[in-house]
Amino acid sequence: MTVRALLMTMLRRWYAVLAALLVAAAMTGQFMQDSGVHASKTTVVFTWPGTSTLMPYNGNDSWSLIAFAQTVATVVNDGRVHTEVYANSDAPLYGAGIREAVVVAVQEEGNQWSSSTSSATIEIQVVGRTRDWVQDQQDAIVARIESVAATEQRSRSVPEGDRIEVHVEPLTRAIEDVRPSRTARFAAFGAMAALGLLGGATAAWMLDRSALRRRSRARAGAHPFSDGGRSR
Repeated sequence: MTVRALLMTMLRRWYAVLAALLVAAAMTGQFMQDSGVHASKTTVVFTWPGTSTLMPYNGNDSWSLIAFAQTVATVVNDGRVHTEVYANSDAPLYGAGIREAVVVAVQEEGNQWSSSTSSATIEIQVVGRTRDWVQDQQDAIVARIESVAATEQRSRSVPEGDRIEVHVEPLTRAIEDVRPSRTARFAAFGAMAALGLLGGATAAWMLDRSALRRRSRARAGAHPFSDGGRSR
């Protein structure tokens, strides 16, 4: 079929093309409504008593503190261990298509083939549809980590002055509003419009072929015998 013939078919079956474009427009609108999310990635650092995150030899890379951080994360997760590993350990949840979730895990380095834990640092990843929901989840998890850390050490009769310290990195408490750029939106509109036209052209061609077959069968039914097939 030539381009001209396809265009003529689309004009004859304009309603099929229109229906496909309306479906594409509805899908685009749904995608645009679902495209924006709010996300945060909060860092909680464990150090030796009397030290800060900026001090050298603060014990953050000590295996005893790493084990303690893993224990705290497990308790906060009610015994569950997050084992999701992406190609990049820094990959955000919204990059995987997740729109509402909370992940609490000890920070790891590496990828899905090889990863390691080199610091007593817990990462709290929160992604949600509203800023208030993300803020509430972030505050609740931070408070829970601080409470579990204090309870674990108190239950082991660790003196106040000898307890592992918990530091929440202030800058990591920021909540990011993640939305596609204008260029990305235009690209999405163009792609969906092209998809709608392609679907409409296909539907128009199929309807035209179906109508042609019906007409052929109707003519064959009206004239079952040709002149050459008539008995003399």
